[in-house]
Parts: sequence; C-alpha cells; structure tokens
Amino acid sequence: MDEERMLNRKKVIFLSSSFVNLAKSFAEYHFEFDVFLILDRKFPFEYEDMENFYPFTFNYQKLFDKDKNKYFDNLSVFIDEFRPDLIVTNNFSKLLPTSFVEFLKFRNKNIEIMNIHHGDLRQGDKYKGLNPDVKEFIEEHEILSTLHRIEDGKMDEGEVLRYTEATGFKELKQKNIISKVSDIMNYRLRNNVLTFHEKTKVLAPLYDVVCHLVYKE
Repeated sequence: MDEERMLNRKKVIFLSSSFVNLAKSFAEYHFEFDVFLILDRKFPFEYEDMENFYPFTFNYQKLFDKDKNKYFDNLSVFIDEFRPDLIVTNNFSKLLPTSFVEFLKFRNKNIEIMNIHHGDLRQGDKYKGLNPDVKEFIEEHEILSTLHRIEDGKMDEGEVLRYTEATGFKELKQKNIISKVSDIMNYRLRNNVLTFHEKTKVLAPLYDVVCHLVYKE
C-alpha cells in the first residue's frame, strides 16, 4: 500500500463491552478503513491478524467504580492517540459523558461520534436504555436498530441517522437460531440473535452512515 494512501486512510474506533460487536466484520468487508476495537474487558481469545483491524483492551473497571469522570478522562486521552475520524459505540454498557465528547471534539472538530442502539427510538422512551432488544423482541416479536449521533451525555438521544430493517422471530426460527420468543432471555441465544441481526441488518446501513459522516457525502 503506497504512503499517500496510508496517510489518507480513515480511522474508525468501535467501543464495546461485548464480544458481540461489528468491528471485525466491518474491517473484513471494508478494507479502506483502519478499524480499532476497544473493549472494556480482556479478550478471552486471540484474533487472527488482519492488516486493517486492531483490537485493544481498556479495562479499568475499578477506576470506573471509584471515579467515573477520571475513567472517561483517561479513556478519551487513550482514544485521542489513535486520531480517529469516527467513534462508534456498539453494545457499550457505559454512557459517554458530555466532557468526553467535548474533549474529543476540541482535539478534532471534525470527529464524529455515533451509537448503534438495538431498539426503535421512534417509540419515545419505550426502548431506550440497556438491553432494549430483549424488551422489544418480547413485545414486538422483532428488533431493529437505530443509528444516531452522540452529541452530549444524554442516553440514546442525538440526531437519528438511520433506522435499520427489523429482524423478526419468524426469520430467526427459520434460521434455527431460536425456537420460541422467550429464548431471547437466554444470554447465549440472545448473543446469537444480536450477532445475526448486526451482520444481516446493521452492517450495510452502518457502512453508508460511516461514509456519510467520515467523507461528508
């Protein structure tokens, strides 16, 4: 790869608290981006080498419990070292405070920060917060995702960029992923559902949104 292309490559950071996330798949399908995965827990397995995929651990849970402000101060400085063009929170269990967003925008006024929320935000507060996919699936027999900007420290708010197609129970049953709606309560099966939903319904629109944010298309 020539030096000019290396300098012009865009960097996307995925923040996640779960091993179910889109970072590796995004890197595999979209080699034009350098993709960094930052997990807030240690990896229990090894990733095979990929030229554009870089996994890291930022696991300071004790600091988070003791002083959340300091935790996010350290995380923002850590992230800033990568000089990202875009940050994507994907199954990230922590709420990014306004100070975190303001620091990174101070360092790079063009940086974009967005969230993949597994819930339909068109229904007000009904499917906000943690694990909305479980509630939505039990009530609606389907889940969809909302891709939105993170603009301040408020939970699941900010400009909506895209709603994905829904993944329904019938489709999941046909794929032998779950056999009944209540299976979504099983942690392992829920992860299978999320993995399927992300790869089949979220990955493509996420790429469109990333291009829109990063290249201003």
